[in-house]
Amino acid sequence: MKSKVAILIAMAIVASVLAAGCTSSTQPSSNQSASQSTATGHDKIVQAVIEDDQQAYVNATWTRSVNKSVEWQNATTAMVTFKIGHTNATFQYTAKYQKFDSVSQANDYISTINQGYNSTNAIVLLSNPALTTASSINTHQNYQTVTNSTPTTNSYVRLLREQPTEGDYIIQVNEVVITFRATYNTVSSK
Repeated sequence: MKSKVAILIAMAIVASVLAAGCTSSTQPSSNQSASQSTATGHDKIVQAVIEDDQQAYVNATWTRSVNKSVEWQNATTAMVTFKIGHTNATFQYTAKYQKFDSVSQANDYISTINQGYNSTNAIVLLSNPALTTASSINTHQNYQTVTNSTPTTNSYVRLLREQPTEGDYIIQVNEVVITFRATYNTVSSK
C-alpha cells in the first residue's frame, strides 16, 4: 500500500511539473510597453512615427529620393538617418526617436532640453526642410492606425546660423520626442 501511495505522489509531482511548463504565460511583463511589437521587439508607436516621417518626405514636392536606415537602441528608442535628395541640394541627418510612457513625461523631458530653442510656426515649417515631418504634409496615418488617435505635433528649432541651413530640432508627436541636428547642403551646378 505504501508503494502505491509513493507512486501516486511521484506521478502527481511529475504531472505538476509538466503542467507548470505548459501553462507559462506568453503575455508581456508588466514593465513592457503594451504597444511593443511582439515580432520585432520594437515599439509600434515609434515605428509608426518613423514611417510617417519618411512618408512626409516622400510626399514633399521638392523631394527626388528618400532613404532611411534605422538602428534600434532598445525597444522604445531608435536612431534614424534620413538621406533626402532633390535637384540642387542634399539633406541628411540622424534623429533620435524616443518614446515616453505619457505625453506629460514627453513634455517634461522637452522642458529640460529646450533652452535656447524657439517654438516653430507655419512659415518656418514651410521654408525649412528639416521641419517637413512636423508640417501639414505629415498626416500621421501610421500613428493613427496604431493608436486610434490623432497626435498633436509640436516643434522647436535653434538655428545655428542666420539662415535655416543648420540647426538643432525637437519635434514632439504626442509621447514620442525626436531630436536631431540637420544641415541643408546646396549642390553647386557646374
